Amino acid sequence: MPEFNISCNLLMIEDNPADVRLMIEAIREAGLNEMISTRYAYDGDEAFSILESGDNMGEPFNMILLDLNMPKVNGKELLGRIKGDQRFAKIPVFIMTNSDYKYDMIDCYNLRADAYIQKPTDFKRLIDFFISVKRSLEINQRLSVFQIEKRYEEMKMAV
Repeated sequence: MPEFNISCNLLMIEDNPADVRLMIEAIREAGLNEMISTRYAYDGDEAFSILESGDNMGEPFNMILLDLNMPKVNGKELLGRIKGDQRFAKIPVFIMTNSDYKYDMIDCYNLRADAYIQKPTDFKRLIDFFISVKRSLEINQRLSVFQIEKRYEEMKMAV
């Protein structure tokens, strides 16, 4: 298997420690932990501070996983703030939430979310999502939202 020296900075914004642990384990199971550096925020204010810090240190984020239901600043408010700031507007933001409320999805796309994914109900599906991220990095040498979504959907249909 070829070696890849691809580095991706991921910001995971999630207030549920159990979900954070599951995502960390899924990243490891997908074999993505060597390619990705992950920072965590538990609310929107903390997340925006981390984004600014990364930008100021010359270590911008390449991808954001954002939960909608969080304390202080909720996910939609944070999404609007991220996409409204020219420093961060081009970072792909994947909404990863339990909400299947269609108006949440519409609101997020209107706020320029790059993808809206319901949190997988089983661990294998979560691993599949991170495998699709890994494949995008391997194939494109960068993140491709289209490739991630396409591969993730293909994996979902294969089950």
